[in-house]
Amino acid sequence: MRRPMAPCRSYAAVCVGFAAMALAVLVGAGCEATAHARLWADTALPDGEFSPQRRQWAYDGEPVTFETECAAGLADYVVFGVAGDEAVVNTPKVEGRYRWTHGFRCGPVAKVYEVYAVPYLIRGKCDYIYDRNEDKWYHYPGARETPDVPTDKEQRMQITCYHVEIKMRFAARGGAPKRLELSLTRDSGERTVVPQWHGGDKGDSRGFVLIGQLTGPDALGLCEVVYVPRASEVGRSGKTLAELVIEHADGSVERLRQNLDTP
Repeated sequence: MRRPMAPCRSYAAVCVGFAAMALAVLVGAGCEATAHARLWADTALPDGEFSPQRRQWAYDGEPVTFETECAAGLADYVVFGVAGDEAVVNTPKVEGRYRWTHGFRCGPVAKVYEVYAVPYLIRGKCDYIYDRNEDKWYHYPGARETPDVPTDKEQRMQITCYHVEIKMRFAARGGAPKRLELSLTRDSGERTVVPQWHGGDKGDSRGFVLIGQLTGPDALGLCEVVYVPRASEVGRSGKTLAELVIEHADGSVERLRQNLDTP
C-alpha cells in the first residue's frame, strides 16, 4: 500500500458550505437533520453509564469508551481523535451511535487530553485509510475525489488523566511487623487485596512496598507502606477506601484507613 504523507487532524472546520448543502439534501429527502451530534464518555458516572459532561477524569491506564450520537442517515463514519492520533469508526454500535475506546496514561503529574469527534458523509470514497502494519488511520483523500462532508461541527471533551499514591506511616510495636494486608474497596463494595512486593524486578511485579522491609523501622521507630493502585483497583467515581491491616511484632493488630479521591 502506498504510504500516506502523514497523519492529519480532522478538518471539520473546512467545507462548512458542503456540510450545509449535504444537510439540505437530506432534509429534502425526508431525513431528520435537526439532531446535532453529541459526544459522550463512560468515565464520569459509576457503572459505566455514559455522560455528555465536557470535563471528565480517567485513571492512569483506564480504557474510556466514547460515543458519538447523531441522527440516522447523517454519518457514514465518525472520526475520533486524541493527542494527534485519529481513528475511524464506520460501524455504529446501534443506529446513529458510534463507539470508540481509548486508554489514557500519565506520569507523576496529571495530564489533560483533548478528545474530539466529527461525523462524516462519504462523497466518492472514504478520505481515511487504515494502515494495518502501523495500526493507524491516515487522512488521505484522493486527488480527484470530492472531499467527504462533515455533517456537524467538531464535538470536544477534556479528559484529565491522573493517578493516586497511597502512603501510610505507622509506629512499629516491638520491631518489624509480622504481617501486612492492604486492600482497596470501591463505592460499589468490590474489594481488592493487594499483595506485598518482596523483591525482584519491580517493573514486572505487582504489590505494595514496605519502606525499609530489610532494615526494619527507621530511627524514629516508624514504618511506611507505599503503593500506586492500578485503574482496575479503584472506583471510577467518588472515593476509594484503602485499608492497611498491621499485625505487629508484639502480637497487637492495627488498622489504618485512607479515603482516596478517585473522581
